[in-house]
Parts: sequence; structure tokens; C-alpha cells
Amino acid sequence: MIENTYGVVKRLEFITGVIAGCRPSRVLDVGCGTGANLTAPLARKFPDVRFVGIDSDAASITFANRKDCPDNARYYVEADTGDLGSFDLVIASEVIEHVEDPDAFLAFIKSCLTSKGRVVLTLPNGFGPFEFSSFAETIMHLTGVYRALWGIKRKLRGEATNTGPVDTLAVSPHINFFSYRQIRSVIAAAGFGVFEYRPRTFLCGFGFDQLMRSASVIAWNVEVADRLPPQMASAWMFLLEPSDIPCRSVYFRSAIARFRRLLNEKRWNLK
Repeated sequence: MIENTYGVVKRLEFITGVIAGCRPSRVLDVGCGTGANLTAPLARKFPDVRFVGIDSDAASITFANRKDCPDNARYYVEADTGDLGSFDLVIASEVIEHVEDPDAFLAFIKSCLTSKGRVVLTLPNGFGPFEFSSFAETIMHLTGVYRALWGIKRKLRGEATNTGPVDTLAVSPHINFFSYRQIRSVIAAAGFGVFEYRPRTFLCGFGFDQLMRSASVIAWNVEVADRLPPQMASAWMFLLEPSDIPCRSVYFRSAIARFRRLLNEKRWNLK
């Protein structure tokens, strides 16, 4: 796996360190997708650990259960899981920004844990550079500017304007946009404490991906995030542990968040 502007290697190394430190016997990856970026490489790194991946997208699960799937990993469609038992570690990576009810989502995760279980939660900064660039890209798609620019680019290169069918595998736009303060409140309200926090990268997304191509620039982008305030990072990584401190849930979608959700759904023709 090669590092990119999204910090995929940094995320894998973060979770690898968590597993090496916690030494779980069973790990659940919620919203695992095809398993290519996390579940499968983690299963190969830790052959004595049992990994279970679940996802709502049946096509992703079919792909994940291909013949080269690690022996210690199994994938299930979310609706067909039944009782999977308890897990020492639950991974919820880039999922909570997609779910309708974040409070219920975290409650479900907590119900899957053993008494000393922990949770890896990763998500984008809802008001960071990545989401800002994604908002700009969405506006360009909806106004037709993106298609026009892309067509001009391909014509100048002598390429066909027809790019083929859109890959619909696990299309799920962001519907939640958390600030750092808000996600910390949601975490606390769900009965978790933050044991460890790390940012992913500083800049990523539309525009940044096209400009930041060299390995040295990508490495800088990953490293500089660790020296910046959380509010400036594009994405966050948390290691959570159950907490007995009660806290009232404060999550709600503001008018701006509802508007951004509407635009995302229109872009992907989901409304």
C-alpha cells in the first residue's frame, strides 16, 4: 500500500499499533466495504486474530469474500449478520459521517464490545480542507462546470469524452459534518472516553489530490498534520474506551449541514 493525501498508510499503521497493543482475539470492522484497505491487510498482519467485516452494500461484501480472502477474515451483509457475538475491538472507519443516526450507531458499536473492548473511530473533519474541497466539487458537478472542464481536458488530450459507466459500488454521500467539538460531545454522550487521538492528513480532496503528487509532498502532508490543531486536519482518528461518565447527546444537523447533505444527495442522484 502506498501513502496518499488521505493518509491510508497512516491509518493502517495507527490501527496496527492499536491491535498490537490491545492484543484482541476478535475484531469487528463495521462498514468494511470491500475490506481492501483495512480488514484484509490487518488480517494478514495478525493471522491469530479473527476478523469480521460487515457492510450494508452486498456488492462490496461479495467482492470481499473472493477466493484470496485471508483465512482469518469473513465478511457479511449487515442485514444478514444475526448474532455475531462480542468483540475486543471494533473498527468504524469513515462510517459515522454516512449514518442517519450517529447516536444509535455508537450505541450499536458499544453493544458489540466485550467488557474491556475498545473502538477505533475515524472520520473526516466536517469543516476541514477535505470537506471544503468536496463542497466546491459538488457545486461544480451540480452546475455542470465540472463536466465541461473535464470534457475540455479530454479533448485537448485527444481522448474520448465518454468515460464509461459510473462505478456505483458503495455510493454513499456524507450526510453528517462534525466539528471537532461536536464529535467529542457525541463520543462522550455515547458512553466513551478518548484514549488516544491522531489526525490523518492536512490537505486532501478535489484540487489538492491533483497538486500533491510527489512522495515528499505527501509525506509532508501526513507529518505536518500532527503539529496542527485538530480543527485544521482533514480527518481524525480516535481510540475509544467505554466510560461511565454520563453525558447528554448534543448531536443535531444544523441548517448548513442539512443543506450540504441535500447537495450531496442531489449530486449522486439519491433524491
